[in-house]
Amino acid sequence: MPTEETKVFNAVSSPTTLPRLESVSAQDDIQTTTEGHITIPSERTDHVQYPTEPESSLDTIDATADNVDSHLMDVQPNEFLLPSQPAHHFPEWPTPQAIQTLDLLKGFSPQLIGASGESDPWLLRHCKFDDHGFLLFHQVHFRNAGGVPLDEKIPVHFLVAADQLYEPARESTRFAQKESIRDELNFLIAPECGQRLVALFMKFVFPTLPIISRSQLGLTGFRTTPDQHVLQSMPTHLLAAIYASAQPFAKFDEYLSILNAYTTPPTDRLWRMVLENLLEEIHTPHLATVQAGLLYLHKPCEGNQSTVADSPFVWSFVGILVGLATSLGLQLECRPMGLPAWERRLRRRLWWAVYAEDKWRSLLMGRPPYIRDNEWDVTDLDEEDFRLDRIRVDSLVSPQNHSGDDVLYAQQFQHFARLSRIADEVQQRLFSLRASQRLSPNFTKSLETARPLLQRLRVWYSHLPAPLRQQNRLFATIDRTGPQSNCLHFSYVLLEVFIFRALLRPMVRSATPPRLFEETEDATSFAAMVDDYISQIIEADEVEPVPAIDMSSANGEGNAVLKAAENCAATMLRLVVRMACSDLAGFWYSWCRIGFATVSSFMMLLVVQAPSKDHAIRARRLVYMWRQALRNQSKGCELMNLALVRLDGPHWTGWSRNFFLPKHVKEALDCTVDQ
Repeated sequence: MPTEETKVFNAVSSPTTLPRLESVSAQDDIQTTTEGHITIPSERTDHVQYPTEPESSLDTIDATADNVDSHLMDVQPNEFLLPSQPAHHFPEWPTPQAIQTLDLLKGFSPQLIGASGESDPWLLRHCKFDDHGFLLFHQVHFRNAGGVPLDEKIPVHFLVAADQLYEPARESTRFAQKESIRDELNFLIAPECGQRLVALFMKFVFPTLPIISRSQLGLTGFRTTPDQHVLQSMPTHLLAAIYASAQPFAKFDEYLSILNAYTTPPTDRLWRMVLENLLEEIHTPHLATVQAGLLYLHKPCEGNQSTVADSPFVWSFVGILVGLATSLGLQLECRPMGLPAWERRLRRRLWWAVYAEDKWRSLLMGRPPYIRDNEWDVTDLDEEDFRLDRIRVDSLVSPQNHSGDDVLYAQQFQHFARLSRIADEVQQRLFSLRASQRLSPNFTKSLETARPLLQRLRVWYSHLPAPLRQQNRLFATIDRTGPQSNCLHFSYVLLEVFIFRALLRPMVRSATPPRLFEETEDATSFAAMVDDYISQIIEADEVEPVPAIDMSSANGEGNAVLKAAENCAATMLRLVVRMACSDLAGFWYSWCRIGFATVSSFMMLLVVQAPSKDHAIRARRLVYMWRQALRNQSKGCELMNLALVRLDGPHWTGWSRNFFLPKHVKEALDCTVDQ
């Protein structure tokens, strides 16, 4: 509740002119009526253009003509709610706040004011915001999120600044003029082809990565193709990213298939266009910036790039996306905020998509995650986060048809988001720097840490709905309407691989590190000569590190863990072998490429650390079958190329040349067929 302290802002918080913001609900298929100074949503059924060029504006005009900025003069007479000198007095009680967009303010971009930011949120909570939630100044304004309960959440405010203030920064990273880029995009992809590509995107990409607002595209269960004028109003970088993401599935559209049969699609140029635009837009980001960035992260690797590990750019780009997401306040629970329903749904899905990128790539690349648990409070996704606008749905789609598609989309991604939470726990508890240092030499503590993680995975899998459970299909087509859950199942088994990989660490002691010497040091010293002589006369297996735990008992914990690890490898092998062409031709997260390579390393570890000849033979057979599976399946899935290269290297040069192997492992390798 405001106090007398709020009066200190009266001198600066009274703008000469307050803008009239069109209710965002109008962008959500509802129109507005005005009662007093509050914008009230009312139903509307006509089609609304995608509001990338919105009617909403924060244009303000100072009281004197000398202070008027020319770029702010392009406003309609009806955009202003109050005259230049307000005739009323600010009330001592907060006025009701209309639901207004934060992302679609023309010429302005928002950024979150953090808890420790220079503009203290606990000071701003005493401000007298208008009925649109704004405290207006000259080109820089404060926006109250609205609806956030202060007794449960921190005060949430956004700094909304004119884009022109950051024009010098945008210019420093600009590659081309915006108009020329848009013209080039329309030249590369004709509007009628763009409609088809968006339809393919919604069919193949959206179920796995639902980061686009269907409501804003005017899509329903029956209407799967957006209007051309809707696409033309979308930001260039987002539209180009959607086009490029859908290109791999052009063969499933008759017209595009024929078109691409005789001309090479401009996919590379589209992705380049996305990156160039993103580097400019990061200075004044919007939700479309994060959307396009997420799609760019999942750009398919082609040619020999599919056999090369990710460059440091990838992890650095993840950091950029996390920074953009937190600057936009996506890490805060937005359901109580005064934002349109479509914007709240999109913000929540975008947060979980960014969160998943951070956690999975952190685990797969061995990097500390950017997102910390104590810095976000977004609740788990549910079916409401995947609903279409009710007004449009009620008028165009029957309830039963509407709910069916939404439930399928909701189930797949919301279960993946929950699995990403477990991936974060696996990274923190088993593979963070401190955890690795503490657990790698201690089998008992490793087992104590791993057990609850394995249990969490079992519980997660038990809650999967029937459509997402793995099913044996003799014949399957990618054109089926059900969700394609193989990527989800692969991620689940991959987490098991990581857990057992951590359990294998303390089962064998590490070898003594080699002696270090400076390059300028005489390498032919007496000590070095003695070491070289000893290494020549002693067999390598005699100085091999011995198992760190007792493996003599067949019923002991060590043998139980080893058998479970071998079963985990067999489960992954079975999953990949049974994948049909339709499964591999669908959309996969790009980091799955690193996941397949991780499985190759895991299976080789089972061979190198095998405590007996029987275990070595069993592990060697798993490696052989995994290698054959990769050879067969990689013909239709380049995501597996890196995993195959990781296996072919040791096989080509020889296991003994690459690893220190005990005698029983060498014997096992010699007695198994290698093809």
